[in-house]
Amino acid sequence: MMMNSQPFEAPLTPPAEYPSSRTHNTATTTTPTTGGRKLSVTFDLPETPGGTKHSPLNEDDLLSPSISRSNSIDINAQAVPDTILVALLDRDEEMRHLVQHNTAFFSSLRSHLYHNWSRFENTLYCPRSKMSDQDWMDRISKALHAVPPLLQQFKDLVGYMGEDDTSTTTIQQEEPSFIHVDLARIRDYPQRVARLRQAYPQFIINCQKGLSNPDAFFDTLFAPRSSTMPDDIWEMRIYDQLDHSGHDLLAQLKEIVEYEIECGMEGDH
Repeated sequence: MMMNSQPFEAPLTPPAEYPSSRTHNTATTTTPTTGGRKLSVTFDLPETPGGTKHSPLNEDDLLSPSISRSNSIDINAQAVPDTILVALLDRDEEMRHLVQHNTAFFSSLRSHLYHNWSRFENTLYCPRSKMSDQDWMDRISKALHAVPPLLQQFKDLVGYMGEDDTSTTTIQQEEPSFIHVDLARIRDYPQRVARLRQAYPQFIINCQKGLSNPDAFFDTLFAPRSSTMPDDIWEMRIYDQLDHSGHDLLAQLKEIVEYEIECGMEGDH
């Protein structure tokens, strides 16, 4: 009598009666017997090199390399003082670089300001330690109030972050800060007085053209402080010689004095 033969299904792992050379961590399920023999199916877990089982993944294991704690980057930020209103860390030095790299724009400013350019430069390169950003921008705004497009372009160039709460009309009507300047203060800095001819040639030319006796004025202006020419006498003579010139020379001198006092170089007392 012949029996119908059935194909033999090989177990996925060696049967229990055939011991393996290594011990497995197994989860065993029982299958129906075939031919009177029980087959076993195992699901082996790989062992770690140290022979220990894998532990559940922790939070660091789930992080991608770009945001892993071990690869994190600390960023140190410093608060910017409220007094910093332009994007220039070393204002006077960086301003020089801006002038060099924006020649077309500053040539336009020079053409507009004309004989006032040298005084405008004194403001441009005045260090922050001598003049705050607010005062610096106020002076520049007054100098350029007649050309709003150039003023706005300048603000964009230096990264001005302040508030424009003063209209052009208000600026035009505002009394210049140098109106009440103490002229005699310039005598505290004799080296600054000595360089006025070279620093402000246009003012010297204006005096030569506008004064009936310019040499007498220059003698007074450059006279050293002494017992025969104290500050009160010196200032009185300056006013007498310039006040009625009809060319606004007194206002020009006051502005020069204010610039020189605030923006002069250190160590020239």
